[in-house]
Amino acid sequence: MNPVEKKSYWSERYLKNQVGWDCGEITPPIKEYIDQLTDKSISILIPGCGSGHEAEYLWRAGFTNTHLLDFAPEALALFSERVRDFPKEQLRCGDFFEHQGKYDLVLEQTLFCAINPNDRKKYAKKNGGFN
Repeated sequence: MNPVEKKSYWSERYLKNQVGWDCGEITPPIKEYIDQLTDKSISILIPGCGSGHEAEYLWRAGFTNTHLLDFAPEALALFSERVRDFPKEQLRCGDFFEHQGKYDLVLEQTLFCAINPNDRKKYAKKNGGFN
């Protein structure tokens, strides 16, 4: 799929509420991991953020340098409606593979499964290149 097709595909999933991977809340393993973090100033990227339940948890816990990235503007809009005090400039709509930035932590649980299996080596290389 080209970038336009990818964006359209993911947008349609959110518009039709076809988000079966969404647990409706932060998952226990991610919550337990976050609860172990002590430095709330770290820069965190959540690629393929979807509904961003982990981002909401981080934000409410005081991790103010959290950034969300998703292909679908609808996912970011849903998050923004739910977490109204989250800074809009920390919401990014785009392709993970094209995103540039410097982060201390990349936290995700569904993006790897959502990408084309042929892109998994590229994913691993990209994840190691943010800092």
